[in-house]
Amino acid sequence: MLTALALVGFVYLYEIRGTQKQIEIQEKQKQVFDFESEKVQIITIKQNSETLTLKIDEEAEEKTWNIIEPLEAKADLQTVEFLLYELTNLKSDRSITTSVSQLSEYGLEKPEITVEIKLKDGKTHRLFLGQPDFNGNFIYSQLEPEKEAPKEAFILLLSVNFKNVLTKPVSEWKKQENSDELLDTTQESTDKKEQPQTSK
Repeated sequence: MLTALALVGFVYLYEIRGTQKQIEIQEKQKQVFDFESEKVQIITIKQNSETLTLKIDEEAEEKTWNIIEPLEAKADLQTVEFLLYELTNLKSDRSITTSVSQLSEYGLEKPEITVEIKLKDGKTHRLFLGQPDFNGNFIYSQLEPEKEAPKEAFILLLSVNFKNVLTKPVSEWKKQENSDELLDTTQESTDKKEQPQTSK
C-alpha cells in the first residue's frame, strides 16, 4: 500500500502537476502585456486623425479617470475599467515572424490604430494595429520593438473584438450625468420659473 501511495504521489507531482505548470507557462507566453491595471497612468488611442487620451486622477479620493483629449471631461469609470481589463488580459494565440520590409502587407507600416500605455513608473508600451486577416476574425498587430531597426518583425494576431473596444466614439467614454442629478436640476429650474415676481 505504501508503494502504491508513493507511486500515486509520483504521478501527481511529475505528470499532473507538471502538465498544469506547462499550461500556465503557455498561457503566460500568450499574454501581450505584463503589467497590472493599477500601474497604468495614461492611455492614448490614436486612429486616423483622432486621438483619445485618458488619465487617472491620482489626487482624487475615489478612483477617477479623466478624458484630457480631444476634450476635457470626466471619463466613465466602468468603460475605462473594461479597457484596462482587456489590455491586461490581452492574449495572442498565433504569431508570425516576417521581414520588416513586409509590414505593409499586414497594414502595419502605417498602423490604423496605435495604443500607447504609460505606466506610473515612467515606462511606455505601444501596440500597433493593422488590417484584419483573411477571415476577418483577427487583427494583425505589433508591439513597438525594444531594439532600434530590427531586421525581423514579430506580428501578433489579436481578436477583432479588441479593436471594437478601442473604436468607441468619445461620447461613450464620457461619464454620463446621474439621472437623479438631472431630475434635481430640472426641478430647480421649474421652481425658479414658478416663483412669482415681486413688483418693484
